[in-house]
Amino acid sequence: LPNVTVTAGPISLAQSTVSVSNASVNSGSNITLTLQARDAVGNNLTTGGSTVVFTHTGGTSTGNISATTDNSNGTYTASFTGVISGSATTINASVGGSP
Repeated sequence: LPNVTVTAGPISLAQSTVSVSNASVNSGSNITLTLQARDAVGNNLTTGGSTVVFTHTGGTSTGNISATTDNSNGTYTASFTGVISGSATTINASVGGSP
């Protein structure tokens, strides 16, 4: 009988998740931003190769986001360094230029 191997499909922004290592950061300190890439049915991708850019919007807190690292395992990370304290800002990620 033939064998079939099911592999994850292409990255889906709707299914991929962004997380932060801590919900707050002191001015001058860093936290890690992570995108876990998933396909359209929620399977974790296990390889890299996408262009991911993290941004932040809203709130009055400000910070700087480093360049993104492709960990070659379906996750992408960057550092957020807190600058000015204020209300929460939302962390976003785009893949290949699509938010």
